[in-house]
Amino acid sequence: MIQIEESKFLEIVNKENIEINKLNDLVERVDFLDILILKKFYINEKKFPFNTQPYCFPLLFKEMKENHHLKIGNEALRKRLENLVKLNLLEKIKYSNPCNYAPINEKENFVKALIIKFFLINGLNKFL
Repeated sequence: MIQIEESKFLEIVNKENIEINKLNDLVERVDFLDILILKKFYINEKKFPFNTQPYCFPLLFKEMKENHHLKIGNEALRKRLENLVKLNLLEKIKYSNPCNYAPINEKENFVKALIIKFFLINGLNKFL
């Protein structure tokens, strides 16, 4: 797992001039499952420019079920992804079958700061 602490969060926020109020608003609108989904897209062990991961819906569903043991249905996950698209945290690839979702370019640091802030606020640092 990636070890990220509060100083890393502050470094990202200061470097990217992220608006704290917007970040706090989004932290209140997402839950743990949304954050786990965002982690699949935005946080992995690879170096830039390979540090994000697009997903085809069936593969993401299978991976979330097997690796994270989530008890969520197919349609519930699809609705979660659509909500993250509406919040402008993920992008849905148009005209793809099956549906593909991808991280938004140039928004990586904002979403990473959101993920870190969520875990810091909720005392869930061990999940980072």
